[in-house]
Amino acid sequence: MDIYAINLRLDEKETVRHADRLMVHLSEEKRAKAQRFYRTEDRVRAVAADALARWCLCRKLAAANRELCFGTNAYGKPHVTAPRTGVHYNVTHSGCWVATGVSEAEVGIDVEQIQQVDLDIAERFFSTAEKADLFSLPPEERLNYFFDLWTLKESYIKAVGKGLSIPLDSFAIRKRGKGVFELEPQPTHVFKQYELDGPYKLSVCSTLDHFPDEVTFLRLEDLLFD
Repeated sequence: MDIYAINLRLDEKETVRHADRLMVHLSEEKRAKAQRFYRTEDRVRAVAADALARWCLCRKLAAANRELCFGTNAYGKPHVTAPRTGVHYNVTHSGCWVATGVSEAEVGIDVEQIQQVDLDIAERFFSTAEKADLFSLPPEERLNYFFDLWTLKESYIKAVGKGLSIPLDSFAIRKRGKGVFELEPQPTHVFKQYELDGPYKLSVCSTLDHFPDEVTFLRLEDLLFD
């Protein structure tokens, strides 16, 4: 598995220029979708996420960008159909970060910016066991753990690729030690978290425990295509 991430530096004008240059390498559908965003930062994130995924897939498949073809499963999760199948990928973005995971096994990845939220959300979306774990913590530790669980659950949903046809409260992710999490009721998937600068959580899920030790960090201007 390879995991790449970019800090977009959204406050710099050069970031917007790089994103606009990358637009030509996206599909017509993705370009049109990006151009519909009203806010510049939303457009930049969308372009950067798709360009990063393409760049990673080109490296993994030893292929040119123009050779990549995509399809979707019945739930809308995209997958590569050419130049060959059997390579999985997933993208995520939040705040100033975009990230991609590419693997030969199922992969889901989620980044979220930590910010104040109403923890009553947990009552709606977390399992009974997860809520018990969360609210057993001292109040000052709950927000951090909430985002642990949220990103881990999102990464699992995205790895399975069936969207919210899987209710978020139908499974539980339990902490078993520092940085160690387990899926219940059946441990069919494994998890890993990575550190990012700033108030962010990055979680990755796969069917195989073959995670890299570290994220590979890139700049937007590193995404060069043939």
